[in-house]
Amino acid sequence: MRLEAGIFADKPEEERIWLNWRVIDTLELQLSRSATEGRRIETAGIAYNLYPEIPGYTPGISVGIGDLWNRTETGRYGYLALSYGLPALGKTPLDRDLRIHLGYRTGREEGLFVGFDVPLTNQISILAEHTGNNINGAIVWHPRPSLELRASLVRDRTVWSILISVGE
Repeated sequence: MRLEAGIFADKPEEERIWLNWRVIDTLELQLSRSATEGRRIETAGIAYNLYPEIPGYTPGISVGIGDLWNRTETGRYGYLALSYGLPALGKTPLDRDLRIHLGYRTGREEGLFVGFDVPLTNQISILAEHTGNNINGAIVWHPRPSLELRASLVRDRTVWSILISVGE
């Protein structure tokens, strides 16, 4: 289970909370709550891993539905995603792999998306994604395997967040 809570740097009263729960190895449920511009929005999503990644051979393939309750500006959407990890080797191999994600999203923001998780050290990584409409990114510090502190740029807004993983 992963829980992430964050605030927008320009308006700390606006927050986002995400909960991702891996029910079984192939099924993940997502719940989120956002408080922006004086209103709260709760929504949910579901993801299913059709084909697990075989490291060094094939990417994992997942499908999902976001905003199940159709409450956000972008509305309900579906997606198909491929995810693949490449060992971060070199003079000093890292504990974390370079991750690449490629997919297609339906709905109001229909189109291709791509994302990267690039480990710089065992404790610092960079996340980047292009959603078709937005470029988002983050610098992530991993002081412990179950804890991440993030400074993100999401839809042109800075977000400070903490992510805690339990049993992952």
